[in-house]
Amino acid sequence: MEFRDYQLQLMQQLEQLKSEIISFLTVSEKTSLKLTADKLQSLSNEELIDQALKLQYSELNVQLKQLKRVDAALCQIDLGLYGLCSDCEEEIELNRLQHDPSTQRCQRCSDKHRLFKRRESFAL
Repeated sequence: MEFRDYQLQLMQQLEQLKSEIISFLTVSEKTSLKLTADKLQSLSNEELIDQALKLQYSELNVQLKQLKRVDAALCQIDLGLYGLCSDCEEEIELNRLQHDPSTQRCQRCSDKHRLFKRRESFAL
């Protein structure tokens, strides 16, 4: 798969996530959230993320986390850094990118990060 294919896949994923977030807010019974959903439709990706994070709805956590990952991957494409590990700057394995085009780490650094997070959670 070429970077252009990853970019297209990421753009589609971004639009899907934005749609899910806006749909969640639109069906809310709270009038303020309906107004927020209308406002969110006209925002840039960065503004959408900032505004949605301020709402702090646990139902949106998965979508917001993925939205940030997709947005970061699209920024990396723009900067010419896509496909490089955010930790060691080595190339991310193609099978990892094919499985998840928004992945930020190579397998080795991902394993290290997961282990660090696990130890950190036990320390609390």
